[in-house]
Amino acid sequence: MTQHDGKIFGIGFYKTGTTTLYDALRILGYHTVNGDKLGSYPGADDGATLLRRIQAGDYRLPTFDMFEAFTDNPYFSIWRQIYDQFPDARYILTVRDERRWIDSCEKFFRNRRMRPMREWMFGEHANPASSPEARQAWLDAYRAHNAAVRAFFAARGAQYFELDPTTEGSWDRLCTFLGAPLPDLPWPHANPTRRDQPWRPAWRRLKRGLGLERRDPGDRDEE
Repeated sequence: MTQHDGKIFGIGFYKTGTTTLYDALRILGYHTVNGDKLGSYPGADDGATLLRRIQAGDYRLPTFDMFEAFTDNPYFSIWRQIYDQFPDARYILTVRDERRWIDSCEKFFRNRRMRPMREWMFGEHANPASSPEARQAWLDAYRAHNAAVRAFFAARGAQYFELDPTTEGSWDRLCTFLGAPLPDLPWPHANPTRRDQPWRPAWRRLKRGLGLERRDPGDRDEE
C-alpha cells in the first residue's frame, strides 16, 4: 500500500487530542498546521483573517496551499465545506470520553483569553467554565458535531478514521489508515490538560484593567 499523499484533515473538536494527532502526522512526514495560533505560520493571527473569509462564505482558505495536513479550528468547524473542496482527502475524527472531555475544556479555557474562533462558535457561552448553560452548550455542540461527522462518513469508510489519541497506544491503526510505514518512535501523547496556574486569574484581571484584553462573554472572575 502506498502512503496517502493527498490532504488530511483532523476534524475532531477542541481538546480531543488534536495536538497529539498533529505531532503524529508530522512524524509521518506530513507538513501539518494545528489551528491558527500566532506564529503557527506567516500571517497567522489567532484566526481573525480566516474567520473573516469564512463569514463571507469563502471557504478556500490560504492555508490549504501551505500545508498537507490540518488539525483543530477552523478545520473541524467547517469540515463539510472542506469536503466539498477535497472529496478525496482523508478525514480523522478525534474523540474522547465525554465527561473527561468537558472537564478538560473547563480547566483549559477557564482563564484563557478570548480568541475569535471560539467566540464565533459559542457567542456568550465561549467560556465553558462560565456557567452550567455554557457547559451544556459545549456538550450539545460536541455531541452534534460527532453525530454529523459519523453519519456523513458512514458510507465513506475508506477515507474516514476515528480514534481517541489519549488512549491510543500504538501507531498501527493510524499507519494502516494512511498506508504509512510504522515509525521507529513511540506514539506521541501531547499537551495534557493540567490544573490552571494560580496566577492566571489575577493576570487576566490586570490585562483587562489595562485595556489589553477584553472580557469574555459570560466570564466570571475566579477568586
